[in-house]
Amino acid sequence: MSTRIEYLTPERLAQEAPIWIDPVGGFGDILMLSTALKKAHETYGKKFHISRRTNYTQFFIGHPAVAEIGNPPEDADIVCNDYWSRPDFNDINCKALSIVFKIFAINSGKDDNLYLAEQELDDKTSRLLSNIPWGKKTVVISFSSESPRKMMHPIKWHIIVERLLAQQCFVVQVGGYGDIPIRGAYSLLGVTTPRQVCEVIKKADLVITPDNFIMHVAKLVEKPAICLFGPTEPERYGYNGHVCLQADKSKCQFVNDCLGPHVSENYSTQCPLNENHCMNSFDENKIIDIAITLLNK
Repeated sequence: MSTRIEYLTPERLAQEAPIWIDPVGGFGDILMLSTALKKAHETYGKKFHISRRTNYTQFFIGHPAVAEIGNPPEDADIVCNDYWSRPDFNDINCKALSIVFKIFAINSGKDDNLYLAEQELDDKTSRLLSNIPWGKKTVVISFSSESPRKMMHPIKWHIIVERLLAQQCFVVQVGGYGDIPIRGAYSLLGVTTPRQVCEVIKKADLVITPDNFIMHVAKLVEKPAICLFGPTEPERYGYNGHVCLQADKSKCQFVNDCLGPHVSENYSTQCPLNENHCMNSFDENKIIDIAITLLNK
């Protein structure tokens, strides 16, 4: 029977016995896991075994801390990156990334840089990048999140894109097939892999996004970003160097029962307040003013 390890210790990491990782969460969570594995490898010299999950395998190919991607044996020692189930997550000032580091016996300090193993561009990615009609100033926007409660109304995105276009910006929208296309944006919806999204954002000048995978990618490739937080908090998920805007939650009677510790059952549900959803309290003019300031730098 497998053994579930909540927190690794330096002593366990010094042993030769294999440690298997069961990756869970969204793509942003996997980027944090990738970073923690890299730091654990640098600190302890340990290489890990990754439980095969189709959507996540691409993040660990060529990773210096990964010895194998496969299926763990029945008696495996298994570690999971489910930071949201740890007691530390109850502290709003404790970063999600710091908890992931703690799971792997790493002292996070103030470093919040992310890591993804480099790969050479394949032909499909090169063709994708060469066919995008890049502008003098390119802004990447992302409308969606795996949680509807972290999404702003599309009308607000239409206004933001309209005003960016008026400033002679080229706007690219990234996301999945099911996302609502934002009028005026160059759509890459449903046509990119996570790694291709990274390459697209590398060529951008600015990212505007809610708390989602794209926010983490902007940090990964060191691009300025305006990150829109509603039910989640920048204290937990935001990054140094990003402009993190927090929605007004003062009028929400569900503020303590929305997203966060011990309310994961709400993650895939709509906000019950509909048009009074906190994410719709953002001022488009403020977002545009910040965007123009960042682009002019």
